[in-house]
Amino acid sequence: MNNSEEKKLNKKNRSVLFVARELLFLKVGERIAPVTEYSEKYGISVGLIQRAFVLLQNEGAIKLDKRGVLGSFVKEINNEILLEKSDLGFLVGVMPLPYSKRYEGLATGIKNNFQNYNLNYYFAYMSGSGVRLSLLRKGIYDFAVVSRLAYEIERERNGDIESVFEFGANSYVSKHVLLKAPGVKKIVKIGVDRNSEDQEFLTKEFLGDSNYEFVEIDYNETLKLLENKIVDGIIWNYDEIEEKSIKMEYEELPESRILKKANEAVLVISRRNDNLRKLSRKIIDVDYIREIQQKVLTNQILPTY
Repeated sequence: MNNSEEKKLNKKNRSVLFVARELLFLKVGERIAPVTEYSEKYGISVGLIQRAFVLLQNEGAIKLDKRGVLGSFVKEINNEILLEKSDLGFLVGVMPLPYSKRYEGLATGIKNNFQNYNLNYYFAYMSGSGVRLSLLRKGIYDFAVVSRLAYEIERERNGDIESVFEFGANSYVSKHVLLKAPGVKKIVKIGVDRNSEDQEFLTKEFLGDSNYEFVEIDYNETLKLLENKIVDGIIWNYDEIEEKSIKMEYEELPESRILKKANEAVLVISRRNDNLRKLSRKIIDVDYIREIQQKVLTNQILPTY
């Protein structure tokens, strides 16, 4: 194959890829831009763009409704084929460590949702919403799952992230409580995880006006710290107390809007990632994800993530 033939083949492949990506973000009933517009946008001939449309129609990726001078409209669309032709690569997301059924259910729901579209993805798991959002902002991850509260705190500091989906009440945790060390009569030392935006904020919100000594901790070491009386109390996720049958006393926190935000999961992306915003809004089904989460919580299905 000579150089001119290779360049022509590359342009042909690129034209299919570009057109597939454009179509992927459309919905049934929407009007398709003129072929000349795609030609100018990508620097590819009108002929190759037209052939790309024909190829995608022949392979069942899309059906068009041609209405003469009004243009062409999407009649049917096959997202799985378009995703394959779009060659978007892997999506990499980050979530909390799945140490509760609620997190396991959320991870399973998101995974199943992506798999329904044959979308290539990978999940990383790590503690600390501040760490997850920092790595998202640096471009290490495409999306992050955090609490609504953690997202809003970070957004105030850095406006370059946005929440594209909210998963509803108690999708992140059922509630937060003040977990107390065994035998402690007076709480003096309070554990604070500086890497957890919501845990640190809740601690200051509910305990900041009192005469406590705040001790920096690793959230994952909570039980050891309490058992060894290194701290007297820590604001903690109630789901773990229930699921692990932890025999420690705890105090309920007064209901508030802040707590509701801390209990709701959101999916966050970079504001600069237009393609991911469009893609996620097209394929993510919040109701489906919550249904899967509830089935995991009620032991109807096993978590897989």
